[in-house]
Amino acid sequence: MGKYYEKRTLIEALQKQAEILGRTPTPDDMIDPPAKAYFGFFKKWEKALKAANLSAQAATKTICKPVVSEPKAQPKAEAAEPSVTTDTAPTGGKRRYSKAIITQMLLDEFKRLGKKPTRKEIDANKNLPTVATCLNYFGTTRIGDVWDEILKDM
Repeated sequence: MGKYYEKRTLIEALQKQAEILGRTPTPDDMIDPPAKAYFGFFKKWEKALKAANLSAQAATKTICKPVVSEPKAQPKAEAAEPSVTTDTAPTGGKRRYSKAIITQMLLDEFKRLGKKPTRKEIDANKNLPTVATCLNYFGTTRIGDVWDEILKDM
């Protein structure tokens, strides 16, 4: 069972975090009490900010912009590679990919190893998306189908 927080405690912690950060906190900034406690009590982050007399607009200004990376050398038919962005949802800092990014990352790993990486090798490499993510973006349940689609263009 979760810990119960009083309204006053939540508001004071939010105001203290705002002072420490020098800006309006986002749900990701709250550790103790966790953002989940605020959502449980106030239902919406904006309501928690309003109760603490903090501006919700300032919180939205701190959201990360997409990271722009220099495009890598592309095969003649492909467009420039989109950038990898960090998701700022309260669930954590998860990466978002595109099919083109996953294709390039798997091709780089293929060239580095000199063979198709196995499921275990893909999942063990923290620089690559998980096998489940690859399968999801390629709309299949077999890693072999992913490799067939990637390598058909080579």
